[in-house]
Order: sequence, then structure tokens, then C-alpha cells
Amino acid sequence: MPSSTPPPSSPPFFEREHQQLDAQLHAHLLDVIGGDFAAALRRLIDWRGALARHIEIENTQLLPHVPEGARWAARVYLVEHDRIALLADEYLEKVRAAAAHPAQGEQQRREAILALVDGAHALRHVIEHHHEREHTALAHELPAPLQEAAWATR
Repeated sequence: MPSSTPPPSSPPFFEREHQQLDAQLHAHLLDVIGGDFAAALRRLIDWRGALARHIEIENTQLLPHVPEGARWAARVYLVEHDRIALLADEYLEKVRAAAAHPAQGEQQRREAILALVDGAHALRHVIEHHHEREHTALAHELPAPLQEAAWATR
């Protein structure tokens, strides 16, 4: 008789944290699509702060514990964190500019919306791949109590 035991899953900590960040970024993008650049900026500033806290927790509390023989070395995650932070800051400046200089006319408004959606694309792509790397490897390689303690500090 086949076993009905599900395969071992990773602790939910990374997934929960990533879902919260993704939800914040999604809400921001809905403001962008609606052309409400002031609200989009406020949401993005909040998201950027949450992202900074998230990266800080990973860099200081989790990555120092990546075990020998892990699928990816801690430096891989650190480099990705730096890339994500850089892209987030570049995108934040684009949103700031759109909020500071409201579009004149419908065509210009649509162009501004499209520029921001395009600007968010590279950022979202890098984040998606990074989260996938953490879900498939790091979340399985770090002890659950360590993960729980780290995310409890936020």
C-alpha cells in the first residue's frame, strides 16, 4: 500500500514573508495602473522599508547559518539582495519623479503608467527568481527554529 504521508515541506516562514512583500508591491502596482502616483509612491515607500527590514533579517540572522554544502552559498543570496535593493531604489526614483511631475493629458498619463509598469518589470523578475531560490533551497537548509526566531524579530 502506498504511503499517504506528504513529502516534507519547508517551514512556511520564507513563504509568509514573501507573500506579504508581494502583496504590498501588488497594491502599489494597482495604484500605478490607476494613475494615482501619489498613492503609488506612499505604498512603494512602505514596501521599500519592509524590503529593507526583510533583507536585513536574512543577511544578519539567517545567511550566517547557511550550512557547508548548501545548494547555494550565502554570497549568492547577498549579491541578489544587493541587486534587488539597487533595482528597488532605481524604481523608487522613477515613481518619485512621476508623483512630483503629474502627467498633462490622458496620453501622457498613459505613457507614465506604462513607463512605471515597465520599470517594475525587471525588479519583479529578479525578486521572483530570488524567492524561488530561497523557497527551494534555503528554507530547507536552515533549521526551522532559527527561521522562526529570525522572523519573530520583525
